[in-house]
Amino acid sequence: MEFRRPKGAAFESMITGFNTDVKYKGVVYHVQTEDKGTANPLIETLIYKGGEILGSRRLPYADLVPMGDEGAITKLMEDQHKGMIMEVKRGRFDLTSDRTVMEDLSLDELVLAYLAGRSAAR
Repeated sequence: MEFRRPKGAAFESMITGFNTDVKYKGVVYHVQTEDKGTANPLIETLIYKGGEILGSRRLPYADLVPMGDEGAITKLMEDQHKGMIMEVKRGRFDLTSDRTVMEDLSLDELVLAYLAGRSAAR
């Protein structure tokens, strides 16, 4: 991947995202995680069922842009994607009502949610 260095920014890029189909109780949910790029430094994961968005999670990473650490951003994307897959497998998006689950988490909140999910899986 090639980075262009604009004036005043450490790097400018958009990292390729992840797409996974997850089956829960016979229903296929689609988990999509994408990087919005350094112009809008945000990692967004959406959960779809039949084309309808059931939930989302967004994680800003503006603090990582000046460092130009693509590996750290990719790791955040992978962790968020895997965490949302686990939530689908636990039935979080098996909703009986027509509500949408949306979350904007700080990095600390995301880390705590990830650690809680790992300990619950054991």
